Amino acid sequence: MLTRRAMIGSTAILAAGCGGLDFSLPRFGAPRQVPLTWLSRPITGLNTGSRIESFEAKLRRIEQELADDDESQYGPAGGRYSLALEYFEHYAGSYSDPDAELFRKPEHLAAWLGEIGADLVTVWYDEARVLGEMGVLLPLDQFGGADNSDFEREFYSPVLDVFRESGALYALPTDAFPLMLFYDVDYFAKLGVPPPDGTWDWNDLVDKSLKLTERGKEGTVSRWGLATHNWNIWWALWQNQAEMVDALTSQCRLQEPAAIEALEFFRELIHTHHVSPAASGVELLNLIYSPVGSPPAMVYNTIPFGSSRDNYRRAELAQGKVPSVPVESYAGIAIVAQTTSPEAAYTALRGLLHTMEPYVNVPTEREAVARLPENRSDIQLDEVAAIQHSMEHARALPSDAGQSRAMSSIMEALVRGDDVASAVNQGCSILYENQGT
Repeated sequence: MLTRRAMIGSTAILAAGCGGLDFSLPRFGAPRQVPLTWLSRPITGLNTGSRIESFEAKLRRIEQELADDDESQYGPAGGRYSLALEYFEHYAGSYSDPDAELFRKPEHLAAWLGEIGADLVTVWYDEARVLGEMGVLLPLDQFGGADNSDFEREFYSPVLDVFRESGALYALPTDAFPLMLFYDVDYFAKLGVPPPDGTWDWNDLVDKSLKLTERGKEGTVSRWGLATHNWNIWWALWQNQAEMVDALTSQCRLQEPAAIEALEFFRELIHTHHVSPAASGVELLNLIYSPVGSPPAMVYNTIPFGSSRDNYRRAELAQGKVPSVPVESYAGIAIVAQTTSPEAAYTALRGLLHTMEPYVNVPTEREAVARLPENRSDIQLDEVAAIQHSMEHARALPSDAGQSRAMSSIMEALVRGDDVASAVNQGCSILYENQGT
């Protein structure tokens, strides 16, 4: 655990650069291991099954499992390194502690990396881009082969893209969060509704949602058939071959027919077909995650429901005109530019990703996803196929703040029952305002 003195450390920004490799052999005995330090905060996406552990305990367990790995080419034995975790709770999104003010800015984290001599660091996707541009992180392109072809072959491209800045890759993602359809297996069987099998289109989604929505004698809904907007509705636009903005001109494209049609479809789920709740924010979260009552029979979600929702399984989203799946990746592991052993640091980075496979939501390496049945008892073979297909058609969410604000505004307006034209006009206004900032 880091001391308070180490936490407040120097405020100077590190100079970029890396030295030569140090794999010198002693005259007698085994090859010397290169000592490396990994600085990490909580990685909230880690899943440890039924174990109740602190974030630090989870990472310490991963640290130990990596140390014990004598078989992988990326393990300490194969890579001739040793790895020590320096864990800190700060800079994890919660700033209730006064000391956390020190870590709100990238230069503060940069100074701390120099204070403790870190070789690897856990970063959020936006930090990776900023710290990379500052020269604090080592571009990983040198390890990816010609034109990063190795990375593109081994990893799913959309989750790599969120860690790029000006074409350079500054971190490898620890996990992925593709939007998927989670459905209540027992409830489907009870009503005799066939489970989703990857062939559903939007018409099937409406048809099955109508059958799964339970209503009382007065028409009051006791259980919703569907909730698609827990993680916004980019899926509606993209699956209908619509865009929010023009990639070249940044002009709003929400008033085009394809976008209008997609947003109208979402609005009808709530206000015409009455199969999805007119709820958002905390109200929607409580409806889905509260252990009291019944959540919707189908939920578009990026994360599993947890122990209280063990009867839910993953399936692919219902397809629109094209299969398009929004995906997010929050945390990655980067190499600090100051390291004197970049090759060993890269080997350790890949070793960490390999060790994390059983504990993350969805791994980011293609082969790791294929190995899910070996590592995860909670995921069945048909779910693996659904995950693979979803990741093959994944698309990273926009990092632009204006688009995020516009999407939230449109979704909330449609949930309220506003007409599509009004919601679109408001969304475009937000985009134009953001262009001027």
